[in-house]
Amino acid sequence: MYLWLIDEQLMNLSSSLTNFSLAELFQLIDQGRKSGCLTVCTLPDIDTPSSRSQYYYIWFRQGCIVAAANRLNGQGLISKITQRGWASQQVLEKYCQFLPRATPFGLYLKTQGVLNGEQLNLLFASQLRQVRQLFEIQKGVFKLHSQAPLLGKEMTGLSLKAIEVSLMALRTLKNWEALADALPDANSAIRSISQSKPQVHLHALEWQVWEFANGSVPLSAIAHQLHQPIALVQQAAFRLMLACLIEEIPPMTSTPEQNDDSLYLNVVNSSSFAKQKSQELEKYKLSTSFLQNLVGFLRSNN
Repeated sequence: MYLWLIDEQLMNLSSSLTNFSLAELFQLIDQGRKSGCLTVCTLPDIDTPSSRSQYYYIWFRQGCIVAAANRLNGQGLISKITQRGWASQQVLEKYCQFLPRATPFGLYLKTQGVLNGEQLNLLFASQLRQVRQLFEIQKGVFKLHSQAPLLGKEMTGLSLKAIEVSLMALRTLKNWEALADALPDANSAIRSISQSKPQVHLHALEWQVWEFANGSVPLSAIAHQLHQPIALVQQAAFRLMLACLIEEIPPMTSTPEQNDDSLYLNVVNSSSFAKQKSQELEKYKLSTSFLQNLVGFLRSNN
């Protein structure tokens, strides 16, 4: 796993998802506070004659996702509203005619009394669910248009950092095959590189793994200590690396030969380190109701 160097002069970027994963791309967008539109295109299945390419569009502003749709005709958000019976197509089209330039349509509808805050949350969560599903794509291409204008008709007025969305998507990812080479080695240790408390929402296992990040305990030992499958611990460590909270310490640079006693001492020392760290971090854990509700909504099948 590595960080992509961010070129401030970069205007457009295109690649295959097999060479550049969405997780890495979202990291670049978040760290570089990129704006614009990301187009993702799925490749047709050659074994399925009726299979066709599908296009998806994600709009960013200053490293945050502000909208997502599977069309460019400005009807994505309108369709979601009409499907829920919150307003008719005719009413929405009427308000579109008076939509101020660069104003999010969802926010405008709220000021007009057409929608309320809870409905905007649900609409934005639905857009984020579309983004999450893109992480399951194994074959596809993308293009990031850094100068593409924002599409106000698809915006609810809400936003979420790209790295938060990436972490949420990876927590529910079913097929990790495309990211297998990016996962840290089971025999590697991890070390905290963040000088400040995490500003992203972390799940319980991620907190537990991060609390062992003192650079001396291999992931395999952490998995044993936490009674978790090594694959889940590696995936949690990968997410922490994406969030720029830890770095991998490869086996070759760690203590070459550790016997059972030394490994036990490392785990004990790390447990003490983790206990102290946990006490310090407990009050820093995010408790934003919107984000918590959003995570729960995305987990549902509604």
